[in-house]
Amino acid sequence: MTQTSHLSRQDLDTLAVELDAIYDDVPSTCCANSGECCSLTPAEMDEGWATMFPLYKAEYARIADHVRRTFDAERAAQLLSITDERPERCPFLGDDNGCTIYAVRPLICRTYAVMNHDTIAEAAERHRGELPEQWVRQFVMRETGMVCPRVTVTQPEKLVRHANNLVTGAYERAMVRLSRRLELVSAQRKKLIRPLIRTRSWPLRWTWGGYNALCLTPVEWVTEKLQKYWRRSQLNDLD
Repeated sequence: MTQTSHLSRQDLDTLAVELDAIYDDVPSTCCANSGECCSLTPAEMDEGWATMFPLYKAEYARIADHVRRTFDAERAAQLLSITDERPERCPFLGDDNGCTIYAVRPLICRTYAVMNHDTIAEAAERHRGELPEQWVRQFVMRETGMVCPRVTVTQPEKLVRHANNLVTGAYERAMVRLSRRLELVSAQRKKLIRPLIRTRSWPLRWTWGGYNALCLTPVEWVTEKLQKYWRRSQLNDLD
């Protein structure tokens, strides 16, 4: 398994600063650490749910770097070898139901359950009439599906801006801009992969296992398994 990053140390440090600037708009929370949002029930697996999804390409690069730098070699190798696109349990969920990459967790984990039924309704009312109704409806549907009564917002002063970012897609646009700028693999590996996946596009959003399969698997795995893996993929969101 190749475990080195194609990005330079300066690139990764700059990326970390830019991601943190985006994350700073998200109100901080505390929760009961039940782990329910980090694992899937059999019914949720059947319905197509996924843990830690969507994971933006920029976030994957940062988390992979964090794993290499902070985990012991054996555990890092295990995490970077995961190719399961949709595991039942997030690979970063600890035995105590705590997040083992909390400092660099992705946007989807930071925004999960920040909104409750009251703040969703308030935001919808505030934006209705000034933004497209479809945006508002999608916001309500998405955030309602992530409400958790065990989550408490500890920075309520950020809620208005946060809700605006969700309704208008500001978070998504910022993450897409960062992700489009990055090259996760060498030109040589891209040349190997492109005929197999038959597209010049690269996923802007995927999962931890999906990106590992694309970026870190040995050449033998790529030539023998990637094409079938790609065809069966359900979550590779192309640019």
